[in-house]
Amino acid sequence: MITKNFLNIAIITCSLALFTSCSEEDEHDHSGECPPCHLAFPDGDGGEYMYDITNAAGGEEFCGDELEDAESNTFYFEVPAGQTLTCSDGGHPIGEGQYGPGADTTITPTGRLYEVHCEEHGSH
Repeated sequence: MITKNFLNIAIITCSLALFTSCSEEDEHDHSGECPPCHLAFPDGDGGEYMYDITNAAGGEEFCGDELEDAESNTFYFEVPAGQTLTCSDGGHPIGEGQYGPGADTTITPTGRLYEVHCEEHGSH
């Protein structure tokens, strides 16, 4: 009886460990995933202003390490001097500076108020 109970406990423990490790791994596994990313700023009405951003090569898709970086709390997108980034609705331009959770607030005081979302638009 003790051996049977021990065997059942061992099977349950191993199963839980397997399911837990797989689900944690799946949440962070971005292989094959290359979504676009955008800056998001609350619009005051429960929605957000969306500003499409580009990857280091100038493309729209963020893949692998670049996607992981964009989703980190140290990432920021930099709008170069003399340029602006316009909201997807065609208005609300933002000027040069750093935007995102890793923005330097001495450069852009409100930059950290912008979140970075990486998924298809409308998927969050």
